[in-house]
Amino acid sequence: MIKSTTLKRSATTGRFVTKPLGKGKATKFAKVEGVTTSSKSAMTLKTYSDRGLKGDALRSAITGSFTMKKGK
Repeated sequence: MIKSTTLKRSATTGRFVTKPLGKGKATKFAKVEGVTTSSKSAMTLKTYSDRGLKGDALRSAITGSFTMKKGK
């Protein structure tokens, strides 16, 4: 079976359209680069992804959990 290698362009702008890498490919890139996550980071990711968060909502929830709240 031959894979389609055509490049997709946006109909409105004519620019190339890309899609997010995804968790699997991001994990492979991290292994190649030698990047590891701490146990706290892995637990936070698991907690929020188990709640059903994806994409931007997941990223903002994780960022919010690591930032310090003012006045506390």
